[in-house]
Amino acid sequence: MKRKNILLILTIMVFMVFPSCNKLENETTSGSVLLINSITGNDLDGTDGSTTIFIDVVQVNDDGSMTIYNDNGVAELSAVLLDPFIAVNDSTYYQNIVVDQIDIEYTRADGLDNEGKDVIYSFSQKVTFMVPVGETMLLPFVLVQHVAKLESPLVELVGLGQEKVLKLEAKITIHSKDVGGHRVAPAVGAVSVWISNFGDTE
Repeated sequence: MKRKNILLILTIMVFMVFPSCNKLENETTSGSVLLINSITGNDLDGTDGSTTIFIDVVQVNDDGSMTIYNDNGVAELSAVLLDPFIAVNDSTYYQNIVVDQIDIEYTRADGLDNEGKDVIYSFSQKVTFMVPVGETMLLPFVLVQHVAKLESPLVELVGLGQEKVLKLEAKITIHSKDVGGHRVAPAVGAVSVWISNFGDTE
């Protein structure tokens, strides 16, 4: 009887210590992890590095014409090893991470979520961007496509002036794999986006 109790205790201890108990490991087949340290963009003055992003629906030129353009965000990414007990110097080239897709989704605090009416259409962009283990890299990406400014709900902001501001929450999901071809758990971040016709003075 005592032997059975000892075996039971040992079994419980193995399950408590065994790495598969790590929830993150259930989302990846790689020994590496991609982290989003920050997501930034332009502030009201057009200066980059802001954690709250301000977007102008149109740019008013000196001749009175209007230009529509994409607005970008920048993700600061780090690659680390899943096992915290392995030193970075002991990692291999095949554990470096390659980002291959970025998904952008938008929501509103009031719960209205109809794409093309209440919020911008979600979209994906394919990329190829390597983040070596132990290093931090800056990855620029399209946050708001120029075509979104020709569709609802942004097109209605043109000509209204900056008294009308649409605040959206952007969810950024970054997909990747290591150089060895193993999928890495998706890295998810978010940023607040304030959109208006800031360029108009009338």
